[in-house]
Amino acid sequence: MHTKPTYEQLEKRVRELEQEAAARTRTDEAIRESEEKYRALFDESRDAIYITSREGKFLDVNRALLELFAYTREEMVDKINVREIYADPNDRDRFQQEIELKGSVRDYEVKFCKKNGAQMDCLLTSTVRRSTDGTILGYQGIIRDVTEHRRTEKAHRESEARYRAVVEDQTELICRFLPDRTITFVNEAYCRYFAKKQEDLIGHTFTPLIPEEDCAEVEKRLASLSPKNPVVTYEHRVLAPNGEIQWQQWTNRMVLDEHRQLIEFQSVGRDITKRKLMEEALKNSSEKIKLFAYSVSHDLKSPAIGIYGLTKLLYKHCRDIFDEKAKNYCDQILKAAEQIADLVEKINIYISTEETPLTIRRVKLKEILDTVRDEFSAQLNIRQIKWSQPERAPEIKVDRLAILRALRNLVDNALKYGGDELSEITIGYEGSDEYHILSVCDDGVAIKSEDSEKIFGPFQRHETSRGVKGTGLGLSIVKEITEQHGGKVWMKSGEDKGITFYLTISKRL
Repeated sequence: MHTKPTYEQLEKRVRELEQEAAARTRTDEAIRESEEKYRALFDESRDAIYITSREGKFLDVNRALLELFAYTREEMVDKINVREIYADPNDRDRFQQEIELKGSVRDYEVKFCKKNGAQMDCLLTSTVRRSTDGTILGYQGIIRDVTEHRRTEKAHRESEARYRAVVEDQTELICRFLPDRTITFVNEAYCRYFAKKQEDLIGHTFTPLIPEEDCAEVEKRLASLSPKNPVVTYEHRVLAPNGEIQWQQWTNRMVLDEHRQLIEFQSVGRDITKRKLMEEALKNSSEKIKLFAYSVSHDLKSPAIGIYGLTKLLYKHCRDIFDEKAKNYCDQILKAAEQIADLVEKINIYISTEETPLTIRRVKLKEILDTVRDEFSAQLNIRQIKWSQPERAPEIKVDRLAILRALRNLVDNALKYGGDELSEITIGYEGSDEYHILSVCDDGVAIKSEDSEKIFGPFQRHETSRGVKGTGLGLSIVKEITEQHGGKVWMKSGEDKGITFYLTISKRL
């Protein structure tokens, strides 16, 4: 016998049903929100995502996949079978066999075709979709286009192969090494030079190949490198396989990462042993020539002075009985003796200019120009030659005596060879970022431009110097002094008259 539910029981049951309905509503809303989130992720993903049936029908695709293949959603879902997008339809069968055997595939390589027929290299990462009873329903996964990546990889491999071929074919020694000096690469030329195999060099430091006394200098040079100054070239000795000492020249470059931090060094070297031997032989020969020149100049000076003195005495005591021819002979002997003494003095100056180290100090250029002007003031006044120089001139760092000698020689050159037309000597100054530029200009006799290089050689005298006393060493001394100051000297001749000599002095002394 069933009892009739009470009002309280009915009310309780109603509340339970309402709670169950509310719970179902919340569950449905949660499911709907989850599906919306999934759909948003699905559609907005930058990866091309698909879901297909086992037979090849597209059940769902996202926006990225449509953009990748250039189909509309209607075309992809309603008209296209997945087999149609394979460049080789048989690849579809191979893909199905592998994924159904393993349950999933990762980075499976395949070629797909766009709507316009263009082929793409792609990677598939997919899983099998199954029903509750385990039946295979289809597949879902991601397609990634790696065509450009593959093209870049191929170009990189080809570039690396070309680079390696160039490196290996070089006669120069090429190596790379880490900051701790461990070698990471050597080319064949490097191996041949040291008679070692690559495996005997890579992974080891190069310091055993360098004499101990040279290692400190090598380390000093490498330590001097920085991101602002990443390259250095230097020379050092090495131990050849036969035990002999050889010379090499290396150019080292820092290899930096994207943060400009040191990764390793790349070095290119060459054997310079023959050059070093030639330099040493030339140096020895030069020393012998200098000793010979000193000896000859010393041996010539005393007789020349003696000839000059004796000739003057002879002329003094015998001029009353000498005829004009004898007096002329005495005059020629005196001039020849003076020229010999002057030549000896210039040879000594030329040699000492090469040998004497510079004493670089900051000096006032105006004071140097004033000194040169004062030295020649008597000649300038007698010949009524106008002198011009800058009213203002900067302080410069030079060897004061050397620059005085150079300017003195250039002014003396103008006075000697300017001829009767010479009426003005102008000293000029200009400054550039790298150099002080001095000039000595005169309006005297011009010379041919093709002779401008020759006149700076030792004992070179131009045809305009005929009949003028000189040694042919003045401009050579100017050239030597200028080069010692990190500069150069050159000449420009006017079309009809005048010569300008320029000399530069480095501002980095």
